[in-house]
Amino acid sequence: MDRQKTVLVIDDSAMNRSILCEILCQEYTIIEAENGVQALKMLKNAKSKVDAIILDILIPGMGGYEFMECMKKDNRFAQIPVIILTEKADRASERKALENGAWDFVSKPYDAEIVKLRLKNVIARSQVSLLKELNHVMNYDPLTGVYSKNKFFSASKTLLTSNPDKQFAFLRLDIDRFKLINSFFGNVGGDKLIKYMAKHIRDFAKTTECCTFGRIDADVFGIFTPYQGKEHTIEQIEQAVSRMKALTPNYNIMLVYGVYIVTDRELPISQMCDRAALAAKTVKGHYMKNYAFYDDKMRLSLENEQNIINEMSDALENHEFVPYYQPKYDVKTNKPVGAEALARWIHPTKGFISPGVFIPIFEKNGFISKLDLYIWECVCKQLKEWKDRGVPLFPVSVNVSRVNLYNPNLSKIIIELTKKYDVDPKYFNIEITESVYTDKNILIDEMTNQLRSNGFTILMDDFGSGYSSLNVLKDIQVDVLKMDMMFMFKAKYEGRAETIISSVIRMAKWLNIPVIAEGVDKAEQVDFLRSVGCDFIQGFYFAKPMPAKDYEKLISEQEEFAVSETRSSANGLLWGNNSGLAVSIDDIDQPAMILECFPNDNIEAVSSNKAFIRAYGFDSGMYGKFNVVNCIDEGYKELYTSTIRKVIENKGRADCVFSMHDINGKKLWFSTHFRFISETDISTVIVAYITDVTDMVFMDQRINDYKNYVKNETERRHNVLVVSGDEEARKELDRILSQNNDVFTADSVESGKKQLSEHEIDLVYFDIGLISENEAFPLDVDGKKLPVIAIIPSHDEFSRRAVLKQRVSDFVMKPFIDEIVRSRTANLLKIGITGVANEKFFSRLK
Repeated sequence: MDRQKTVLVIDDSAMNRSILCEILCQEYTIIEAENGVQALKMLKNAKSKVDAIILDILIPGMGGYEFMECMKKDNRFAQIPVIILTEKADRASERKALENGAWDFVSKPYDAEIVKLRLKNVIARSQVSLLKELNHVMNYDPLTGVYSKNKFFSASKTLLTSNPDKQFAFLRLDIDRFKLINSFFGNVGGDKLIKYMAKHIRDFAKTTECCTFGRIDADVFGIFTPYQGKEHTIEQIEQAVSRMKALTPNYNIMLVYGVYIVTDRELPISQMCDRAALAAKTVKGHYMKNYAFYDDKMRLSLENEQNIINEMSDALENHEFVPYYQPKYDVKTNKPVGAEALARWIHPTKGFISPGVFIPIFEKNGFISKLDLYIWECVCKQLKEWKDRGVPLFPVSVNVSRVNLYNPNLSKIIIELTKKYDVDPKYFNIEITESVYTDKNILIDEMTNQLRSNGFTILMDDFGSGYSSLNVLKDIQVDVLKMDMMFMFKAKYEGRAETIISSVIRMAKWLNIPVIAEGVDKAEQVDFLRSVGCDFIQGFYFAKPMPAKDYEKLISEQEEFAVSETRSSANGLLWGNNSGLAVSIDDIDQPAMILECFPNDNIEAVSSNKAFIRAYGFDSGMYGKFNVVNCIDEGYKELYTSTIRKVIENKGRADCVFSMHDINGKKLWFSTHFRFISETDISTVIVAYITDVTDMVFMDQRINDYKNYVKNETERRHNVLVVSGDEEARKELDRILSQNNDVFTADSVESGKKQLSEHEIDLVYFDIGLISENEAFPLDVDGKKLPVIAIIPSHDEFSRRAVLKQRVSDFVMKPFIDEIVRSRTANLLKIGITGVANEKFFSRLK
């Protein structure tokens, strides 16, 4: 329900205020003020919006005109319509009031109907209805004008429900490697392509009955259309691809389609989209085929995944997961010196389930955390058993998944677990993959330091497979590096892998860090690694992962390995162990990043908080430190860097708003508050607090576009029809109005009807002398929603004709006052324009 409008009445006469309150209190909330100073104070402290002001010019202290000047200077109140109270015959005051910014006037003594009419008109004129625009912004994509994701899904569901006998298909289409389009052609070129795709889809929909479509995200569109057979759908796809090639003949744009034929009508539209996306994924990057239909194989894949999820908890409880041990060998002696514990699933009916099948699923749904803990405990039990039976002990390393690394109690869990089984920490090694270090290097550094201080050995797994290996190595203290040879030997150019591997091993030796090469399965690899000084080897060349009993047999033949108690050290970090900066920003709810700023305007993101990860799905350190300025749109780079220079210079705070594009080409806007933290010898540390204002910026742009459209509509010339038997009246109104409008005249009702049928009339002046007192209004203005201004000889004549009040929006009296006629005309045209412009503006966007 709409709130009741609020009207502020300003008059030093309590009686006058009382009369106006009596007239308006049924329809409006009334607040009263005796003078201008009191009124301004009430405006500033009002709990609800004031929709209109009725003002007596002759008030003590701050006069009415001075009050209006104060209102104009305050943007909060400048657009509130003001109706001036004047003496009945004071035409000069009326003219002056209009010239000074009044929207209308009411003469004393008050005619209740006239007061209500004036107030209703000015409020309607002052309110720019944002309801339709907000609805449009929610339901339509701002770039293309097609349905937004949610509106498209709901419209598709309605279409499906309304056509129970039709078979439908969900088509999902996007551009393969769309981000390269923006790289080659810029954002303008990317937007142009997106608009072209939307136009192509619109053209397709015009030729298709019962079809909905919309933009799902970035370059992703969806079409929900009747299904007329596979061949027909393929033909439609091929035609679309041909049109796209015609747009950019010099650049091969590949449209990728995923098609889901609706077989389950109860399935949510979003899941239909997911199935179409799953189909499209199978042809991503294929240049010989650009479409795929969702089929049972894909469904089977989803079902297999669900079966694994359904069985995983019982499997853990039934001890179906067991650790297999893959030995690590000393390169010099070719003897085992330890092992890595790997999880294997031995299903009672299915046999071995590959880790490549279940590990990714567990990592995605978080079950990997429980599996980690289970394997760790199994290893601890096994080490204790070997110790109790006198089996030679060698270090066993266990893997820590990314999920567990976010557990603040991880160090405590591992320490207590080894104490529970009386396992010396030097035999229980911890492997953490390199890519995880770039996620949360400060927190992981604290965790690893705590473990190392308790005697545990930390191995960095998959070193070299990430994109910031050296950055990670300089910032994190680890005891052993593990390099994956399967990755390193896939080099494109011969000899490069060998050079890189030998350099890494040499660098590790300078840092006093041993190196394990894993994935070694060929003799020539072993020979090469031995030649460049690699310390240990793990891979199929020596041994595959094996059950505990087989590994026990292997190590029983060896002498117990003397585990070194010495620890390697690394250079101090920019963020020392006792810093606490990352921990402190992790406690706040607003996304934040730690920036390191250098004198050459190189600004590196070195860490981010949990709120940042939740909001944007990645940590600033995921790809190592990176130059933030390179990610910002060209027009805002200088603003960004100059703002940071200001923060550094003042050692204070500053704000800026900038834009950037995500990997899908979507433009984003951020408001960032920078705060100076500290200085190092070569750089400055700043914290950036980030707020996504994309929706706000786009909303402002749309509102400004809408306001400009309404302004243009308001300022254009309008067609005004004057219907009067008085020739002098017609000529006078023609003279007054023709300056800004095109005026058409008629001397009779019949002539007026003819003019209405021949011209697009925006407003009608009608002389009430053309009809008798009880006669119905003779012109058809309701259907066209035309405002009507009555030409009357006196107030009394208008008041007596009740039938006119239902058809007339305002009136003017003879003799005409130019300013009043123009003001009345402008008022009603603007009221009409607000509604009509809404329809025209939004229909144009569609």
